[in-house]
Amino acid sequence: MLLDDKVGLMVTMEAFPGHFLDVCQLSEAGLLPGIMEGVTYDTEKKTVHVGPDIATGETEILIDPEAERRLLHKLDLHIIPVIMITYLVAFLDRSNVGNAKVAGMVTDLNLTGSKFNVLASIFYVTYIAFEIPTSTYLKKFGASKLIPAIVIAWSLVATFSAFVQSYGGMIAIRLLLGACEAGLFPCFNLYLSSLYKRDEQAKRFCMIFVAQALAGAFGGLLAYGILKMDGVAGWAGWRWLFCIEGLASLVVGVADIFLLPDSAESAYFLTPAEKDLVRLRALQSASYHGPSTPDIDWTQVRAAFRSPMVWLSGWIQMCTNTCLYGFSTFLPTIINGMGYTSVQAQYLTIPIYLLGAIIYFLTAIGVDRTQRRAPFMFFWGLFTVAGYCTLLSATKPSILYFACFLVAMGLYVFDGLNMLWLAGNVAPHYKRAVAIGMNQTIGNIGGVIAGQIYVARDSPLYRMGQGVSLAGILTGYVSAVGMFFLLRRLNRGKDVKRGEMGGVEGEDGLGDASPWFIYKT
Repeated sequence: MLLDDKVGLMVTMEAFPGHFLDVCQLSEAGLLPGIMEGVTYDTEKKTVHVGPDIATGETEILIDPEAERRLLHKLDLHIIPVIMITYLVAFLDRSNVGNAKVAGMVTDLNLTGSKFNVLASIFYVTYIAFEIPTSTYLKKFGASKLIPAIVIAWSLVATFSAFVQSYGGMIAIRLLLGACEAGLFPCFNLYLSSLYKRDEQAKRFCMIFVAQALAGAFGGLLAYGILKMDGVAGWAGWRWLFCIEGLASLVVGVADIFLLPDSAESAYFLTPAEKDLVRLRALQSASYHGPSTPDIDWTQVRAAFRSPMVWLSGWIQMCTNTCLYGFSTFLPTIINGMGYTSVQAQYLTIPIYLLGAIIYFLTAIGVDRTQRRAPFMFFWGLFTVAGYCTLLSATKPSILYFACFLVAMGLYVFDGLNMLWLAGNVAPHYKRAVAIGMNQTIGNIGGVIAGQIYVARDSPLYRMGQGVSLAGILTGYVSAVGMFFLLRRLNRGKDVKRGEMGGVEGEDGLGDASPWFIYKT
């Protein structure tokens, strides 16, 4: 097979008809000879056909593992820190209202009764409404434009929250903040799924949740320092907290314009040969990524809304988000209720969040190595259940504080792996975009619930909040078991269908509905 004739060769696969890859540059770079196996070459059509790998739903192309390792290292080095820092400042701006609460904001804005709980919940009303519309336009506008626009918009809103003088003004700010920040998380998930193959995603996706946990730790430390500015220029410490963290996000948003490429193929830090390797990897995962068109495929959109797996995943996310958002927003309040001062409560959150980040990172390494999701969720989820049971039953401050560590050990793993589970099992691109948006839209209803369950009348032990959170993690746990058995049943059906086809490739362009696409459990 002669592939270096400098003709504009096109590669297409039956796994996804209409998805073409220009390999002229690949042949000139000398990358194709010797790395493609089991192909057929049509000299008239100038096409190469490669069959799918039944185990992964990806196209069988052999790539030098050392070259691929170097490519992944470059992507990790340039992309992951940017995503982590961006999501860290996002979560700081979203959750610092909890730090401000114990620093005097409630008194200054006269947030009597349940007003603070409304502020905590109202953010998610607009956040939910804008997630799906924003995420579906990532491919159209590109990561280098859409993600920085999201960051800059919310950072300006977060900064101006320092000037609010009334409860009504803070309501407006929280609604705007939710609308501006809504697209960030689903866009990051889609962006990472476009850069990495299914079996590479766990460790990279987990860094978003590690950043979220670090935001809790760093937020407590930062709040501890910034709140010491109380009285500077006549401003309360909580106003300085909003202002400084908002301006930090603005700097990050501007930097993202220059640091985030739209795709690996357009990355400024990759050599031409490495970009050729990226195209080969895209060919490997064509059934997962789908055709590279910016136009929305409404057939895929409808398929996402019809998928029981997507709805069940959203339900699990809602259950666990009720726990996660309640825990992250009200942890300083919970610790304050144990008898510690407001200043102590700020820095006592730090080791709890750090433990959550470490556990999740180590778990993600195990997920990538085993390519299993559910067993890790089931194992670590038990620690969170034990933590909430302890928070409900104990009264001694040291035991209550230890219980917070138990909650953190499993909560980030369970919440994050559910999202990863869905992202790796939905294809192609626009179906996945809508599915992730649906997961977050349904899931963030949990944020609305979380804002209402830790109420002042329940202090200092907040039994209602801990009880609702326990119910949330237990319901999510049982539902995840249901998801596990659903996916196993669907995979058995695919096994039967492939057997009926006699191992002959067919049913092209179906994405995850193809019998060649095996769901990860």
